[in-house]
Amino acid sequence: MSAGAARLYVVLTYVPRRTSVPVGALGPVMFERGWYAYVGSAARARRARVARHLAPEKPLRWHADHLFTAFPARRAWLVNGAAGECELAGALAALPGAARRPHRFGAGDCRCTGHLVYFARRPRHVEVASAAGQRAAVRAFGLPPRLKPVSGDD
Repeated sequence: MSAGAARLYVVLTYVPRRTSVPVGALGPVMFERGWYAYVGSAARARRARVARHLAPEKPLRWHADHLFTAFPARRAWLVNGAAGECELAGALAALPGAARRPHRFGAGDCRCTGHLVYFARRPRHVEVASAAGQRAAVRAFGLPPRLKPVSGDD
């Protein structure tokens, strides 16, 4: 995908305790306590796709649906101009205290390690922007009032 064509997003959630979640074809997946950033793309209707991830109830279609139903999203960013979702997930995973896990999560249509990145501490906007690259634009996507971040989030 060319740099100008990527219409990416990052959705962030927090898992407060080690938990097993059934995730479609992946089966039961163990999530460690921490923050998880899901990197996705949408050629069309990106805002609708992100809003769907943020919705508390939805049909369970994608891997991310299972995670966000168990642990609602805390934050979302729209990313324009980054190379692609696999590359952005890799750049996020290269940040200190981060790793792609679980293996192959969200990567059903590609051959990369996965599109979910674990963080021991909450990633900030500046870190997402840094991972996206100098030519990328990263902006917050509004959360409905019931999903507003808790005190201490930025």
